[in-house]
Amino acid sequence: MKILQVNKFYYLRRGAERYYFNLLKLLEDHGQQVIPFAMADVRNLPTEYQDYFTKHLDFGQFSYSWRSIKKVKDIIYNQDAQRDLAKLISRTNPEIVHLHNFYHQLSPSILPVFKHFKLPVVMTVHDFKLICPNYSLFTQGKPCERCKQRKYYQAIIHRCLKNSVLASSVVCLESYIHRWLKIYEKNIDLFIAPSHFVKNKLVEWGWPAVKIRVIPHFIPLGPKLPFKKPQNYILYFGGLESGKGLARVIKTWYSEKLDVDLHIAGEGQEKANLEKLVAKYNLQYQVKFLGQLNDQELQEEIRSCQLVIVPSLQYETFGLTVLEALALSKPVLVSTQGALPELIKGAVGQVFNPYQKGSLGQNIRALLANPNLEQMGKNGYQLVKEEYGPEDHYQQIIEVYNNLLADKK
Repeated sequence: MKILQVNKFYYLRRGAERYYFNLLKLLEDHGQQVIPFAMADVRNLPTEYQDYFTKHLDFGQFSYSWRSIKKVKDIIYNQDAQRDLAKLISRTNPEIVHLHNFYHQLSPSILPVFKHFKLPVVMTVHDFKLICPNYSLFTQGKPCERCKQRKYYQAIIHRCLKNSVLASSVVCLESYIHRWLKIYEKNIDLFIAPSHFVKNKLVEWGWPAVKIRVIPHFIPLGPKLPFKKPQNYILYFGGLESGKGLARVIKTWYSEKLDVDLHIAGEGQEKANLEKLVAKYNLQYQVKFLGQLNDQELQEEIRSCQLVIVPSLQYETFGLTVLEALALSKPVLVSTQGALPELIKGAVGQVFNPYQKGSLGQNIRALLANPNLEQMGKNGYQLVKEEYGPEDHYQQIIEVYNNLLADKK
């Protein structure tokens, strides 16, 4: 089968890209032919199809000033991406399309191209952009659903993107135009939600349940590594962003006087603020920033910690970091936000409410005092092996592809 896989980034950026590349490898290992489409970027992994990639657009550095407003058209409708994609399809003749993240940089302009070539289209939902102008259902430090019932103007009122009226106006307009055109509804045959939380949230906002199938993410699982005596620290790894809850974690270390260190692995916009907070509370001797680790370094950090914490304040669509920790036999402490509690099946960890005072500290103490902490880690490895392995995921994805191809005949 020839499968066109579309994601705006073709380098390992965040969790969505980690899943994307894992899926590409999984399909190729089973003899499928994968054809990627993305933006050109010096960080991209090599591929024989890179000459077809569309021009690079970096809206992360976009100023959203009135002088640059003419560039906004690419967010709403990127004709270059549309043209370059059509060339790739004409050259390679794929049988089916699997979309991932394509908003803004590639834009929904690419969707009518698939209709023109009569290709079935499935999309994995990695965030909440289908219902939320700023992707996250999170603003001003807490979850937000003010835009429900198409009240996208709320994004402007609350400056939901970059705390900017202009930036928020752009994504508000984008949401209204795409909803009016029904460009997603008309051009995507099926949506894959990585969790029941995501599916339920989409249905709450008016998307038809019949067009959404839940298929959890997976991770490649290596052989079970021998037990390594843990050191006296708890580990967080991932993006250092406001919605990840790390400021509250640091404040908890200060207020609860926890007798355990905290290691933070990763980079992000909030790093400088978090470092200032650590200095303010004089926690430099307990809280250690590790920066961005490579896979081997991160694996050793996970194996050496007491437990892994995922303290998100925002709704998480899945939680690959949870699977990565469990796969290395480490128990996890996750927040109640989004899909995270769905991953805590059996005695593999605990769930805490990040908005309830004292909940984090109480749960940390309870876990560290639990005599079955090592067994919880072993349970986690078994859970990943039984429910989140690559083979079951492959069968589910191929079933989706085959059903869509059959429907198109």
